[in-house]
Formats: sequence, structure tokens, C-alpha cells
Amino acid sequence: MPISVRLASAREGCAVRVTIEMALVLLLPRLRVGSALTLLLLLLLLLLMAYTAHHHVRISRTGGNGEALDPRHVALHQTPHVLFFNRVPKCGSEMLVLLLQWLQARNGFRHVRLKNSVRRYLTRDEQAALVEEVGERLQESPEPRVSFDRHVYFTNFSNHGFKMPLYLNLVRDPVEKVASRFYYARVTPRPGAATPPGYTRPAPPRYTSLEECLQHHDPECTFLPGHMYDLTIPYFCGHKEFCRELNNEAALREAKRQVEAWFPVVGILEEVNVTLAVLQHRLPHYFAGVLDLYHNDLLAAPHYNMNQQRPPTSPEVEAALRTNISLEYDFYNFLKQRLVKQYLELPVT
Repeated sequence: MPISVRLASAREGCAVRVTIEMALVLLLPRLRVGSALTLLLLLLLLLLMAYTAHHHVRISRTGGNGEALDPRHVALHQTPHVLFFNRVPKCGSEMLVLLLQWLQARNGFRHVRLKNSVRRYLTRDEQAALVEEVGERLQESPEPRVSFDRHVYFTNFSNHGFKMPLYLNLVRDPVEKVASRFYYARVTPRPGAATPPGYTRPAPPRYTSLEECLQHHDPECTFLPGHMYDLTIPYFCGHKEFCRELNNEAALREAKRQVEAWFPVVGILEEVNVTLAVLQHRLPHYFAGVLDLYHNDLLAAPHYNMNQQRPPTSPEVEAALRTNISLEYDFYNFLKQRLVKQYLELPVT
């Protein structure tokens, strides 16, 4: 039952309970103590109070009122056998995918790369199809644990009859992410990405530098409050329209709430060693040995997805972007503080 329906049911139950309480106030003085009608009304009142209290607990545990999800609810509705890396673009995700691919045989799990789409927000039917695809891949896998990766916004699997996976993601400084994506789009087109029916590819970029783009107030780089953008927060907030709205406070709150509930670790690209140490400790079935693998093997490998032609970001551009995407920095700092706290809690070896 959707949260909105449960909320309506709770309000209706509360209204009925108040009505019965008022009726009891009027009727009890006229009834003999111990009469069958008195007992029946008292029993009905107790049942309704229990019903509305039960629904209130369900609402609070599933976050219908914006509060943090109850840890008992999370433990009951999340499976440790599925890891889902819903990758934020241009945050070093290919590095982490490569590490997962190398670790799968060593740690006894299977990694599956789901096909990406140019659109990361999905309709409810498309979300159901994603969950169904994950379920089919799980049935096909001989390994007890499976990890997945795809560029897609946070998806609530439990809305489609499945347990929630262990969510994982990696983020980076918001201005660095914007600049990286801006220049990457100009040197590395992605013709292989799937396009939904009716999708129209955007026109080729007009400007070759962020400075020029900002100077001409182009929508690609002039981030305007209230407009929709594919930044970091939607990958944790979800598919609702307000999640993509720039500097939306409700989207920020929802993203933080989902992180605390479903993401055991969210890494920071600028803190890669800290990220890998926390992953190795908190998700050992997937990341045992990742630090040695990173330092001994991955650092020596070529970085095919790195844009060597990207110019540095000027202080003027950085200052302008920081102002325009202020809530992205609020979220980034929240994630960074959380990761550092997790790192400081690691046992000393």
C-alpha cells in the first residue's frame, strides 16, 4: 500500500476513533455498567485505537512523514546478497566498477553491468522493469551474492515486491563534477547509450569552455533554482520530479534520509583511500582486499575514461558555480562528514 494511502487510512481511522469516543461520552451515562452494549462499544474503541496506532508506526518506519527510517524496518527489508551501485556520472565510478569486476572471483560474487540509458529518471513502469531485470539476473546467477551497476536514480525496490539491495555510490566535489561532465561531453560522445522511444538527442554543445558558457548564460552551465538538472542529489532522492529541481530543500532532506537508510557507504572521490578502507570494513563480502588491489594493480592500469584535455577551472567560474549549486555542496559535505566518521570508527590494526 503506498505511503499516501496509509496516511489517508490513518487519518480516517483517527477521525472514526474520535467519533466513537464522543458517542461513548454521550451514551455511557445512560447505560448500565456491564451491559452488553457498553462492552461492545469499549471493545470497538480499543480495536480502533490499536489499528490507528499500528498504522502510525508503519508510517513512521517507512518515512511517510519525512522522518528517518527505523533501523528495524531497514534490517527487515534489505538483503545483503545484492549490491546496487547506481552510479553518479563523472565521479570515478568506472574505477570502482573495475575493482568490483576484479574482486568478484576472489570474493565469491558476480558483478553484472546493466545497460545504461541516456535518461536516469524512470517512470513507475520503468522502475518495475529495472527491478524485474535485477530479479531475473539473480535467478540466473550461481553465486550467492550479486552486484550491479547502472547510471540511474535511487529506486525503491520494495515498492515492487522485492527486498532493497545494499546501495552504493561515489561522489565528488560538485564543481569538479560539473566541469568534468562539461568537457567530457565535448570529447567523448556516447553513441552506444540506450535511448527511450521518442527521445530527441540534444543539439551539439555551443561553447567549448565553461567560462564562455557562463558568460553567455547558457542553460547548460547557468544553474537556475527551480529548473531540472541531472546533478548528484537525484541519485539519492529518487524519481519524483522535485528530486531533480535545483536547490530544492525537500529533495536534499529526502536524499539524506535515503542515504542513512539504504547506503551503508557513499564514497568520496577526493578521499579514495578512506573510501576503500571503509568499503573493505563495512562490505567485506564484496570489497575484501580492495586496498591492496587498488594500490598494487589498479594504479598501474591505464585510465581510459579520463579526459586528458580538460583545462583547469578558473576561480571565477568555481565561485559562480558554488553559488548556483549551493545545496549540492550541502549534500556533499554531509556525505564527506559521514564517510570520515565511519573511517574514524574503524578498528585500529
